[in-house]
Amino acid sequence: MIADAETLARLSDALHERIPMTRYLEVRLIAFEPERIALAAPIAPTRNHRGTAFGPGVFTTAALAPWLLLVRWMWARRVSARIVLRHSEFRLHQPIEREFRASCEALPTIDLDTLYDIGKVRLSASAQVLAEPGDPAAIYAGHFTILHAPSDACEGDLDLPFPEAWRL
Repeated sequence: MIADAETLARLSDALHERIPMTRYLEVRLIAFEPERIALAAPIAPTRNHRGTAFGPGVFTTAALAPWLLLVRWMWARRVSARIVLRHSEFRLHQPIEREFRASCEALPTIDLDTLYDIGKVRLSASAQVLAEPGDPAAIYAGHFTILHAPSDACEGDLDLPFPEAWRL
């Protein structure tokens, strides 16, 4: 199910409550589909002395895209989990002089049997940052460990107000 504008706004507000930096950066969800997420952020909160986006603000926005897609994937399948970022790579290819968008277009296959049997699974997911049509202004790669939590544990990372219709 694809999120409508009202749901995107509600999820953006919830993200701002849970990760206050996203409020400061004015990050907002613009697409939240089962296999794709896109976020947008204005340049003003990250503008540096050269009038371009400051790298850490771009990094934060890019890092949220695959993490949120993982959160949605786990939540939809009723998998109680914590998603831990082991390490990441970020490359800024060109200055960003206007609002930018970060998107994660897909996740790798997640082996739920391994997650349940061993208690964790590792995977990598990436995001692209675009400010203009064409080549990405930045690329982010996150390498995650997903830790299975007991079914009676709180939802932890999965505690966002997703519509119940998104459950599988």
